[in-house]
Amino acid sequence: MSILEYSEPQRASFYMHSILQHFNCENSNLETYCCKDCNFQTELRLLLKQHFEKHHKTTNDEKEYTIRSYLCRKCSFETYFSVKLLQHTLACLQSKRYTKNKRLKSVTKTVVTWFTCDQCDFKSKYKWILKAHKISKHLTDDEISWYQCTRCSYRGKQKVNLKSHIYNHHLNEEDIKWHECPKCPYKAKQKSTLNSHMIAHHFSEKDVKRYGCEKCPYKAKRLSLLKKHIQFNHSEDDVKWYECQKCPYKTKQKSNLTSHITSHHLDGDDIKWYECKYCPFKAKRKPNLKNHVIARHSDGKDIKWHECKQCPFKAKRSSNLKSHVIARHLDAKDIKWYECTKCPYKGKRNFDLKSHMNLRHADEQI
Repeated sequence: MSILEYSEPQRASFYMHSILQHFNCENSNLETYCCKDCNFQTELRLLLKQHFEKHHKTTNDEKEYTIRSYLCRKCSFETYFSVKLLQHTLACLQSKRYTKNKRLKSVTKTVVTWFTCDQCDFKSKYKWILKAHKISKHLTDDEISWYQCTRCSYRGKQKVNLKSHIYNHHLNEEDIKWHECPKCPYKAKQKSTLNSHMIAHHFSEKDVKRYGCEKCPYKAKRLSLLKKHIQFNHSEDDVKWYECQKCPYKTKQKSNLTSHITSHHLDGDDIKWYECKYCPFKAKRKPNLKNHVIARHSDGKDIKWHECKQCPFKAKRSSNLKSHVIARHLDAKDIKWYECTKCPYKGKRNFDLKSHMNLRHADEQI
């Protein structure tokens, strides 16, 4: 069947197939144009025409010709043949030199527009984050449009908080997409929680980026923990205290106030108890149940012990190891003392001060 018997679209496809499959950028076999009056040969028809005008034309009318080359937009490749450029471009696009990541690096950086808070130094690249900041930090309870949970007394300042609450507390087990730890049986409802678990329990010290406090030797594995440490220990001015409505208790962290109310002021019927699956023990707070399971129901081989670097002491919980280091190995000048406001007593731990207040000054407390 002759190529002329094909329809026009079919012929175009045939020619394109011939170009792509049988044409080589490096070793092209283009048609050679020969001068009929001499031995001059060239692959460019335009050069043959120039040659003829210059050497064999008898008239005096001279014409100037411009040879146009074809340049690749991706590299320095240059050719006089449009077909050769087409073949090169296809090969160039498939080259690893022009992957998506490489092209992104060449994009000119744009100027960042910051959205700044008019009541503090906070700023963000995104307007919705600034809005969330203002709701969280600067609006009073009466000014907030609360998102109320329909299953419990919880209410959130933002819709995303309510969604997170429902996902964490009211979804059935089979509806939850669990994020499982690849190194132990631990699983979490949120990926960020799993990441925190991995950093705390499975990363070696050299692999963990420590966030150091500028005012004391404290270092944290997470930036959020450092911020809490600074807020709790070093911020004296402009501190927002969370006060209990039923007793003089106050704290710098809202989560501590919630734990305080749960532990001291809620009736048994209003508490969501966390029950141990191994014994009748139940706790008001999930961390307390976790500590109970570790202390009472975990085998020694399954426990990740927290070992002291200065003596043989080891603990099942990192908080116990921290208390041990403070009590046994820190110099007096490196300790943040908790001082009693009613007598000269001072303790190395907040727990020690509370115990002292309960034993010595219980009658003096309101």
